Amino acid sequence: MTSSIDPSSSLATRPSLWRQRNFRRYLTGQAASVTGSSISTMVIPVLAVLELDATTAEVAWLTFLGQLPPALLALHAGALADRHSKRKQMITGDLISAAALTSVPVAAALDRLSLGQLMVVAAVQGAAGVLHDAAAISLLPSLVDRSLIQRSNSRVGGLFAVAATAGSNLGAALTALLGPARALLGDVLSYLVSAWCTARIQAPKSPRSAAESRRLHTEIGEGLRYVHGDHRLRTLTLVNATTSAALALLNTLWALYLLRSLAMSATALGVVLGLGALGAAAGGPGPWPGAVIGGPAAGRAPLAPYLLPAHQHSR
Repeated sequence: MTSSIDPSSSLATRPSLWRQRNFRRYLTGQAASVTGSSISTMVIPVLAVLELDATTAEVAWLTFLGQLPPALLALHAGALADRHSKRKQMITGDLISAAALTSVPVAAALDRLSLGQLMVVAAVQGAAGVLHDAAAISLLPSLVDRSLIQRSNSRVGGLFAVAATAGSNLGAALTALLGPARALLGDVLSYLVSAWCTARIQAPKSPRSAAESRRLHTEIGEGLRYVHGDHRLRTLTLVNATTSAALALLNTLWALYLLRSLAMSATALGVVLGLGALGAAAGGPGPWPGAVIGGPAAGRAPLAPYLLPAHQHSR
């Protein structure tokens, strides 16, 4: 006597991510945010180099100020996300970023835009982005079933790579049509879409009275000791920090070289950055088409960048 299992019945009983409304809203908001951030990544160097005639040192400072808040505030933002509403923290970060970026086209229209203002905007946007990202990473595991955490991380990683590609090319198109300052309105719109989608998420409340009674620096110290005590997390942290610093330096030199030395147009720069993002999508966590739409390859994506939130959820 032989027994057989119908594969179709197994797939039918398998929970689907796309049936989970909160995950769809989360994914839509995050995709909009990443797309908009890629617009700014492409447009701000163009604005500094071509419109404000920034020197190499000034562009380097602009990049540094944008990268400094994540290095200084990531632990604080994570501790705040543990203490307060993650959705509200994400929305706050989105609205702060939208307000900061809106000041750029307004100042440009009044002929008052300066490199100093652009540096302040970069720093504010970086700080607001840390608030949003720390809460977003912590929120995801609470939106899906435990059995779907790995698949949800794969979908998010794949869609982010595609959104980054789209954002760079959209930034090039908006710059060609509207000019670099007004092109940033595309990123402003993306932050508003992200905030709207996040506001519609119905996340379960998880009160942490014990955590709220502790001092913030105590929680940060515990987090540092926890990461330092786990060789996997310690290695991932060092790799991510090194990679972020190297990419920030590369982006600074890349924009200067293409725009100034090779005299490329802003549109050409956007296309080049879009191709780079496409390469990242192709070489990222698993085959990105499967990661986005779901398929046999989606579950085989390496999850190194996403292990921490899943691990925290399982504790």
